[in-house]
Amino acid sequence: MVCNPNSVPVGVRPTTPDASRYLEQHRADVRGSPPWHPLAYIIRLLPRRLEEMAPDLRVTPGGRVLDLGCADMPYRRFFGSDVEFVGADLPGNPLATLDLQLDGTVPAVDASFDAVLSTQVLEHVADPAVYLRESLRVLRPGGRLLLSTHGIMVYHPDPVDYWRWTCAGLRRVVETAGFRVVRFEGIMGLGASGVQLVHDAAYDRVPRRLRPGLCLIMQSMVAVSDRLEHRESRNLNALVFALVAEKP
Repeated sequence: MVCNPNSVPVGVRPTTPDASRYLEQHRADVRGSPPWHPLAYIIRLLPRRLEEMAPDLRVTPGGRVLDLGCADMPYRRFFGSDVEFVGADLPGNPLATLDLQLDGTVPAVDASFDAVLSTQVLEHVADPAVYLRESLRVLRPGGRLLLSTHGIMVYHPDPVDYWRWTCAGLRRVVETAGFRVVRFEGIMGLGASGVQLVHDAAYDRVPRRLRPGLCLIMQSMVAVSDRLEHRESRNLNALVFALVAEKP
């Protein structure tokens, strides 16, 4: 996820007054979280699903991957040490090799990467079309994008939160940018997402001392509900959508 709220390419980071109360509850740490975290199930599930999809990027030894909105680059591990992994983020991230420009463009030459990784970033950018066009521009022909973003999800500014997509809407915005979608998956289906939204609604209404117990119960219900979903159903309605798309 993009970091550093003090800089705002493409309007990514204007501060919102009520952002702080959401950040602690809804910022998912992809490296793991305790079972009493209010998003414990999706925090465990999403990295696994993305790792399963990463081979579809077809990055070969010596290839170059751009992590666009890299934060602390938690998914570097998906790629071998012989792959050049380049992070791009807002100015101020010491782990990023490239600082995004104020207009949202990436300071990299055309067709200079074999793959682009974008995980839980698109919902936070003010102009998704610019972001996706830049992803396309820096990819070589035949290069691929692995992208995940929100479908059904509670408002969670970090510190801004602009977009949600239906399955058809996300395909459309990616294809309009010039990509060809080659794989599309819903992650955490409709029933589980409904339980998650009930959990989100209840979380702030219970005393703080009772929240860990609430989370254990509700996240267990989320997990059970998700096991009952069919893959076809998830691909239509999901908390998070992920896709692999190719530059022609």
